[in-house]
Amino acid sequence: MDLSIIIPCYCSGDNIKKVVNDIDATMEKTDMTYEIIMVNDGSPDNTFEIIEEIAKKRENTYAVDLARNSGQHAAIMAGFNYAKGEVIATCEDDGQTEVSIIPQLIEKLNEGYDVAAPRYVDRGKRSLYREFGTKCATAMANWMIPRPKGVLVPIFFAAKKFVVKEIIKYNQPYPYIEGLVLRSTFNIALIDSKQNERLEGKSGYTFKKMLNLWLNGFTSFSIKPLRVSIVFGLIAAFIGVVVGIYVVIHKLVHPEVLVGWSSTIAVIMFMFGIAFVILGMIGEYVGRIYLCINKTPQFVVRQVSCKNGRKPDEVEK
Repeated sequence: MDLSIIIPCYCSGDNIKKVVNDIDATMEKTDMTYEIIMVNDGSPDNTFEIIEEIAKKRENTYAVDLARNSGQHAAIMAGFNYAKGEVIATCEDDGQTEVSIIPQLIEKLNEGYDVAAPRYVDRGKRSLYREFGTKCATAMANWMIPRPKGVLVPIFFAAKKFVVKEIIKYNQPYPYIEGLVLRSTFNIALIDSKQNERLEGKSGYTFKKMLNLWLNGFTSFSIKPLRVSIVFGLIAAFIGVVVGIYVVIHKLVHPEVLVGWSSTIAVIMFMFGIAFVILGMIGEYVGRIYLCINKTPQFVVRQVSCKNGRKPDEVEK
């Protein structure tokens, strides 16, 4: 098998047939053999029934049903475990991915790159909420995760098999795909591309899900937040010492001046605020360590459907 294409699906019953058709139209222009692995991420609607229907009518097409909503990145990890291609690509389920550039991504891999991804020069019309979320996530990723200058790895990318085999060695909860890619290789090519308008429906990324994704990036691949908390603690301690010296000197110079209750409370609230933020950050790390020790699964596969009931073998980790 030359190519495996992983599609994480969530409430995408209205879009997924068009996405699969676009992939077929693109791959018909090549002589590559390919498979499509659609992973239903616990959709509350009939998404799995639709992708199962597609899988049962086609060769080399699989519908994987997760037992619960585990998140887009965990769904991709599930798909990686079934991929048999020498090249593995990921694709979004909403039609925004410009799948026509998949052959160009593969060309870059043939040139010697380990991973190839689009560099979006045109993201089309997006809501202010999504635009803000994307900018925050990009800023966070640039600061937190070491990377070559200017390189971002979106959900849509293609990678050589050895990269994916390295990625799926990560068996802890809270996977973060970009961090796992960048942990495996810096040899990444970028191709200018545009992001299409969503075919139907709206994004499944609520503010809560975006926040959880950012926390995954923060806590799974960097200790920078803890180092920043040390800096905040040192700054707060320095401010406390300076204010304390000022208060003592001021009292000695002006003994008739009463020490202000309001200023004391303000300083206490400031110090306790910083302390609670730092404790919360440490607690987040400790909590995730506990979940990892407790072997919380990334995902649980309920069933896999395909034509003639033949199921793909999991790749060797």
